[in-house]
Amino acid sequence: MLLRKMMSKLGVGSAYVDLRLNKHVLQPGDVMEGELYIRGGTVDQKIERLDVAFVCKTVRNGKEEDTVIATIPVMGEFIIKEEETKVLPFRYRLPEEIVPSQPGVSYRFITRLHIEDAIDTLDFDYIRIVPKEKKFKNLY
Repeated sequence: MLLRKMMSKLGVGSAYVDLRLNKHVLQPGDVMEGELYIRGGTVDQKIERLDVAFVCKTVRNGKEEDTVIATIPVMGEFIIKEEETKVLPFRYRLPEEIVPSQPGVSYRFITRLHIEDAIDTLDFDYIRIVPKEKKFKNLY
C-alpha cells in the first residue's frame, strides 16, 4: 500500500482525466459540449480542483506562443477513490469574435486534474474553428 501511494505521487497509478468532446469543428459563438471522465488510480487521492483551459497557439517567425482565452472551473476539492469513475458534463461557449483556425493559429482545451501532493494529470483536446456561415435572405 505504501509503495502504491509513493508511485501515485510520481504519477504512476495516479488518477487521470479525459475530456470527450461532442464535436471538434466549430464556428465562433458555438457551444462546445462534452463530458469529463475522471478515473481513480491505485489509491484514493485528494483532488484540489479540476479545470479546463481554452488555449490559442500562434506561431510567428518560428516562435510558438500560447494564450489562455479562458479557464473554465469544473469542480472544487474532492476525493477520487481507488478505481472510481466520475463523469461530469462540460459546456463552453466559444467567443463570437474568435479568429478561425488557420496556418499558425490553432486551438485546444487543456484539462488539468490538480492532485494534492502529486503530479497533476493533463489531457489535451484539439479543435478547429471555421468561419461562420453567412446567412443570405431570399431576395426573390
